[in-house]
Amino acid sequence: VARGTLRGWEEQVRLAIFDRGGSFHGRTSERGILQRFHENMDSEYDLDVISSVFSLSEQYDWYQRENGARYWAGSIDHLRLIQQGDFKATVGLGASWAADVWFVYQETLRARRALPWLGFRRKLSDDGAHVFLRGTLQPVKPDADIELGVVLTPGGGALTLAVAALDLFSDINYQALKVDPSIADSALDYTSHPFTLRAALDMPIGHRFRAEAYALALTPTRLVVESQTRPAEGFAQDERYAYAGALVEWNHSRSTALGITATWVWADLDRQPLPNGQPEDDFDLTEETRRIALYTIHRFPSRFAFEAWLARVWRIEDRLRPDGAIPPESSYEDRTWSGRNSFIYQAPSGFRADLGLDFTARQTSGSTPVPTLSPLDRDNFRLRTDVSWHFGNRAFFLLGANLDLDDGSFDGAHGRFALHW
Repeated sequence: VARGTLRGWEEQVRLAIFDRGGSFHGRTSERGILQRFHENMDSEYDLDVISSVFSLSEQYDWYQRENGARYWAGSIDHLRLIQQGDFKATVGLGASWAADVWFVYQETLRARRALPWLGFRRKLSDDGAHVFLRGTLQPVKPDADIELGVVLTPGGGALTLAVAALDLFSDINYQALKVDPSIADSALDYTSHPFTLRAALDMPIGHRFRAEAYALALTPTRLVVESQTRPAEGFAQDERYAYAGALVEWNHSRSTALGITATWVWADLDRQPLPNGQPEDDFDLTEETRRIALYTIHRFPSRFAFEAWLARVWRIEDRLRPDGAIPPESSYEDRTWSGRNSFIYQAPSGFRADLGLDFTARQTSGSTPVPTLSPLDRDNFRLRTDVSWHFGNRAFFLLGANLDLDDGSFDGAHGRFALHW
């Protein structure tokens, strides 16, 4: 079936707040919550991600299966890959109960995480409605999260409502049991604990249309980070976070889909130094990303298919410094056109070849978020070629290479695979 989904986007932005410790610069970094920028990035980094990740139809197929493993990787220079792997499995525990296991591995310039989840669910009806309880299995005990929710099935769709307690055992570990200063120099103290409220909807609309919608909000949270050996040294910070996304898709037939998506992510980190803290810890950082995209998938009656999406992205970053001793930093914003287009040949035996055009065209204004960051306001166009082998609907393996259309040079390689059972 020709369909797209926003579930991959929703999972990534949810991890940005559920697993703050897995962000590249860590839980208490001055880089903020989203941490979208890294000094080793260049203008082609986002294009490398676009060329390497799973396609529209591959993403949708992954989320229709309960059991599977997948992995993608892309070259960002002569030394390093960016990569992500996912594993999921469901095991029935009788007539009404089931256990779910997930594992997410990421090694990019935005995140470093190896995060397992364990969940249990109880069936409410035969149409898929259920309640669930799941949590993260973290080696750092204060970082563990617990989420409780229900999935309902109105009108043939799926509605998820959930509430989560983040860093559930943080105060118990740091404040009640104490952590030896030789293990952790600083202690965390939540004076206002973080909870999230989440909703997700996937609903058919008549015979030709379907819609997805996602939203999450973090309750107002206040965290104090204080040195265990130097009293009143550290900082306090107020944190807020929210996202929302929607997809509307028109299915002309099982072979053709046209869709539009709109997403928004917002985070605010207001940090103030403690009495013996550092003056540079006096700032208010606001991060926001807005994205609108159009996509199409069409499978021709012959052995050919076409997939494409075109997006407009706005990224804004404001860092205000009320302390006059430190010069205020001006706002940063970039406005980007990006896209991925693939013309696909599928042989009867399982061989498949893709020829695609991927691009980013960006304009920037204001000061760079990271002083050592390479300039990002360069347009990049590349020709992508992929070859893969598909074992029915159970597995595929793909390798690809890129040609830089700006100077005709080799522009990196990538690969991915997926297994389902």
